[in-house]
Amino acid sequence: MIAAVFRAIPVRLAASLALTLSIAYLSLVPGYPTEDDPALVRTVALVPSLLQNAMHCALYALLTLLWAAVLVRWKRPILWAACFAIGYGVLLEYAQRFVPGRYPGLLDIGLNTLGVVIGAALAASLLHDRNRTA
Repeated sequence: MIAAVFRAIPVRLAASLALTLSIAYLSLVPGYPTEDDPALVRTVALVPSLLQNAMHCALYALLTLLWAAVLVRWKRPILWAACFAIGYGVLLEYAQRFVPGRYPGLLDIGLNTLGVVIGAALAASLLHDRNRTA
């Protein structure tokens, strides 16, 4: 049932866009929230750095996987999804220069890229399985 839902391009596109925007929101949360900031902003600032690092990998793996599913009819969908995810991560890291209490970091770019590689490997495995059963 779930597999059938994710076969529909509009559902995959909506999920990909939602995750893309969520990553931007989480990446651009001020590093030093105030009492006036929303609860989510204050909560994100309290997440330990080790968990934040793991989240970088997980979110970018999922981002790559979802965009590969959207682009599945393109030639080389995994490559396009991976390039988008890496470029998006670099762009958000640069944008952090302008957010109070945040700064761009090569470690974050590396963790994002590791997540992209994991997501691309998962997408390749799923695409291979799909082509084999078709």
